[in-house]
Amino acid sequence: MGFLNRAAGRTAAVALAVALAACASNDEKEDVDPVELVDINSTVALQEVWSADIGGIDQKRYAMLQPSLIDGRLIAASSDGEISAFDRSSGRKLWETDLDVDLSGGVGTGLGMAVVSDYRGRAVALDLENGAELWNYQVSGEVVAAPAIGAGVVVLQTVDGKLVGLDATSGEELWSHNTNLPVLTLRGTAAPVISGGMVIAGLDNGKLLALDARDGIQRWEQRVAIPQGSAELERVVDIDGAPVVRGDLVFAASYQGRVVALSKDNGRGLWARDASTHHEVAVGGGHVYLSDASGSVYAYNVGSGQIEWSNNELLRRELSGPAFFQDVVVVGDLEGYLHVLDPNSGQFIGREQVDGDAIRIPILVDGDLIFVLSDDGKLSALRLADT
Repeated sequence: MGFLNRAAGRTAAVALAVALAACASNDEKEDVDPVELVDINSTVALQEVWSADIGGIDQKRYAMLQPSLIDGRLIAASSDGEISAFDRSSGRKLWETDLDVDLSGGVGTGLGMAVVSDYRGRAVALDLENGAELWNYQVSGEVVAAPAIGAGVVVLQTVDGKLVGLDATSGEELWSHNTNLPVLTLRGTAAPVISGGMVIAGLDNGKLLALDARDGIQRWEQRVAIPQGSAELERVVDIDGAPVVRGDLVFAASYQGRVVALSKDNGRGLWARDASTHHEVAVGGGHVYLSDASGSVYAYNVGSGQIEWSNNELLRRELSGPAFFQDVVVVGDLEGYLHVLDPNSGQFIGREQVDGDAIRIPILVDGDLIFVLSDDGKLSALRLADT
């Protein structure tokens, strides 16, 4: 689930799940409760390789502190300001830094640094080797997503509608780009990405934007979702999942809008299908995978956008975004379960409960391991095995 924000003041107004429940019949309890899990015939298992407690994640403020992988290291941050670096394979802790602030955005890595942000809009860059602070910079608004790092810049997206490019060496501002925000938006912003010298960002107004990473000049803009209806709630079309770049294509999806495939060079659309999600999509095995706001999982043909299959057996279980991992699809849920789906049929082929708390934060995939962070701060590395 997510929170809704008023653009004026940017304060949390109401939980998304409450808003959705209000639209449903109060007389039908099954319409608002998560579906119960049923037994499945597991053919694969997710085996824990290592785990660590990094400190809790602030679910009330919908913090999305996604860990980041770089050069064999996993960098993770908790909401209370602790940043830790682990050996990717063994889980051995390499260093730990306590910033003694409440963190809201991160973790971004690249160019020898890790960058996180706090609720006041202060971005802090740390040395990847030892966690020492390199620089910090105050932006105009709260940052609740990981920054993009590359091409000599650190790019932050703020909740007040601004993209800011900072010099990666000094932290000084190089450029900024402002966007107009709708009256009502989801609590959160999409993490921008850098690819081919461009910054690609999903916006709260339902548009996808590409800027030159060096100077912030706009390269293209494309609408993913068109607001519909007369009520403010009906017109919420945020893109809160990071765009996914594969080759010369960009894939993105919005809440109450569409999932699209666009040309990375000019933003021209390849295909678009109706969809509603506040997560990023996953791409692999010839498909684009999406977990929607209701708890259904979809697979779209990567070339045409045709729906290949859907799985509706996890309704209202507040799914994480999907991950494509070693020829299977993995999603997390509100009770700490990881569900493994066949990428060709959408049928369940495995399930593992890694924690009792929700898995909302995007699942990381790296080679033979996936990395999962629960809301109570359990960080787990798992591998796929036959049962």
